[in-house]
Amino acid sequence: MIFNPTMTRQPNDSAVPAENKPSAATNPQIVKFIEKVDQLPPSPRLLIKLLELFKQPDQQIDEVVKLITFDPSYTVEVLKRCNSAYFAGAEPVQDVSEAVSRLGFEELYKIVTAMFASNAILRPGHNSFVEILWNHSASVAVAAGVLAEQVEESALTAFTAGLLHEVGKVIMITVDEGNYVQAVQNSGIFKRPIYVTEKELFGFDHAEVGACLLERWNLPPNIVAAVLHHHQLTGAEPFERLSAVVLLANILSHSTGETFATVPKELPSATRSMEILKMPPEKVFGLLPVMQEALKKARSLSRPPSSI
Repeated sequence: MIFNPTMTRQPNDSAVPAENKPSAATNPQIVKFIEKVDQLPPSPRLLIKLLELFKQPDQQIDEVVKLITFDPSYTVEVLKRCNSAYFAGAEPVQDVSEAVSRLGFEELYKIVTAMFASNAILRPGHNSFVEILWNHSASVAVAAGVLAEQVEESALTAFTAGLLHEVGKVIMITVDEGNYVQAVQNSGIFKRPIYVTEKELFGFDHAEVGACLLERWNLPPNIVAAVLHHHQLTGAEPFERLSAVVLLANILSHSTGETFATVPKELPSATRSMEILKMPPEKVFGLLPVMQEALKKARSLSRPPSSI
């Protein structure tokens, strides 16, 4: 059996037993589990500050430039992305101020988010696992951003939640690879959701682990909630809409092979999300070409070349 950590069943929320619903993200058992990881990535302070800046009606480019230039690693990567084939102009960009002007705030934010997420997901070892997980996470981030724009949610917040929604799996396989592989195998053999088989073996699931880690990093509560509820929406209020966006994006990614190139026959496990967002299937399917194009663009800026 091929070990693919992302290809798992996606049942209706109402069909999941109550004991398998995600619990609070501050579970002491999960905190203890996370602390077993050597060298956890630090809190994404730059990302949090950029999110705060983006909420301001009069975004100051000077402030953004200062934040980026304060960190040499981000400065180098922003310039690399700006001078890549997808974004390059007639002359190469030589400083962050020019890069911000060329890229725009949203693209710059996505680069910073992707750099942080890649450091969190593309951990040393488990290379085939993290490669699969990274490709899936990038796909979900793109779909979440496109969907969010349609329902007047923040596209950048949805992009962030989509990119980080599977980070809990990285923690789980890093701490206990044997049991995690068993959880994935049990999910495939017995046709049960991965978060159910995770709970059976660990006592918690990857959504809970991811949400707990994001709380530890001091990410905003709406992003934490979207990660916690990306399989099940019960208890997602007051962030139900953002959670529905990420859940629907996750299902679309799975059902199209993470390419958005094919139209799924049906999306039964996304019914509740589409109801909350007031998006019928035909409207969702009409966005697939937009997601395809956005994914091409995201691939050009999302992953640092020296990730592994």
